[in-house]
Amino acid sequence: MYRHNEKQFQFENFKLPFGGKLRSDNRWVKLAKQIPWQEIEAIYSSSLSGSGKGSPALSVRVAFGALIIKEKLGHSDEETVEQIRENPYLQYFLGRKKYEDKVVFHPTMFVHFRKRFPEDILRQINELIAQNAIDAASKNNKKDHDKDDDNASDSSSTNKGKLLVDATCAPEDINYPTDLKLLNKSREQSEQIIDTLHKAMPKGTRKPRNYRQKARKAFLKVSKSRRVGQKKLRKALRKQLGFLGRNLRSIEKQCRSVSLSELSKRKYKTLLVISELYRQQMSNRFSNPPCYRIFLIDK
Repeated sequence: MYRHNEKQFQFENFKLPFGGKLRSDNRWVKLAKQIPWQEIEAIYSSSLSGSGKGSPALSVRVAFGALIIKEKLGHSDEETVEQIRENPYLQYFLGRKKYEDKVVFHPTMFVHFRKRFPEDILRQINELIAQNAIDAASKNNKKDHDKDDDNASDSSSTNKGKLLVDATCAPEDINYPTDLKLLNKSREQSEQIIDTLHKAMPKGTRKPRNYRQKARKAFLKVSKSRRVGQKKLRKALRKQLGFLGRNLRSIEKQCRSVSLSELSKRKYKTLLVISELYRQQMSNRFSNPPCYRIFLIDK
């Protein structure tokens, strides 16, 4: 039996027995606001079957939130339960209305939590979280753009004088990142991710083409030049964006046959960074850039 009671209560209403209040900039508080709990509850409750009798199941925020805490902290089941009991921020993340110094659930419940979130349900939840993050990012970008326009109009009438920049103290032996170097590095890392996912594919699966030698040759042709004009640089950037976009599309197709859990945590985080870098570079050049929803909450 399951009771629909998942609601996002006000942050200020969380009660601490020893006084004080939680910080709104804490990572668990921010993460709790980014996850659409009510939509996830609808998917979670529909997957539960029963006659409506017996003790009610734990809410989706406790079940799914506990799995997130366990994966992010990397603790065992028993240690995760202890961390939840001791940390008020974790209890807020699980939807508790006040801090209680007692065990929220037994460690053996993790076995049931994992069974209740099979691959198809995780895929739906990932889509919800990804869409929620995209919507939030677009709203923030719009607010920042409006704010920049206001600041620009204000500064045009108040700023006066000249700005003198002295670069004589900049060290010469540091390799500063540029757009072209970042795209080339991201392309190389995406190729490694494709190789890793291809090893987990069924035998006989054809490996996606990525033109790595051609892309490397195009990058070196520009990077080794002493003087690079704007036209030549823009052309090189378009080429690297094309190679990187092709690799991201190949990874997206591979995800339909193999899970991203085949990647290590380091490579998974690298994939998120690459996707965001590609989105930013495309946003600087196109009004409606493509977006790749590559997100797996259990990594």
